[in-house]
Amino acid sequence: MSYDSGTGGYLPPPGGSGGFPPPGGGGYPPPGGGPPPPPPGGWYGGPGFQPPPSPASQGSAIGAIVANAVGLCLCWALAIVGLVLAVIGLTTATSNPQAARVCTIISWVLFGAGILVYAVLFFLYGAMGFFSVMESNTHTY
Repeated sequence: MSYDSGTGGYLPPPGGSGGFPPPGGGGYPPPGGGPPPPPPGGWYGGPGFQPPPSPASQGSAIGAIVANAVGLCLCWALAIVGLVLAVIGLTTATSNPQAARVCTIISWVLFGAGILVYAVLFFLYGAMGFFSVMESNTHTY
């Protein structure tokens, strides 16, 4: 009995090359194969599909928190509501971006209204003080 020198002294298994299929055609898919067809309505769910809204920017909410905290230190009454709305906007930025944007915008509007009110009061009290000084400096001879 003679064994082939390429088998290492063992008999090859019956059926050819050990049960492995013949090598393919170089990695190409079989004819008629390829990617599956798109689902009905397209890949993105059809024409009525809307992509999810992008997350709200947290920078604006953080800026509103800082601005309203400064306003709170200056005893602005509107800064309390603005600060609360800015914190709500920051915490809901990932779960409800539209509500976060609305809260942040309202917070900035309240901050601007506070600045406007205190600018008017500053000039009003300044004018009253100026006229008070001018009145006390008038002398009748």
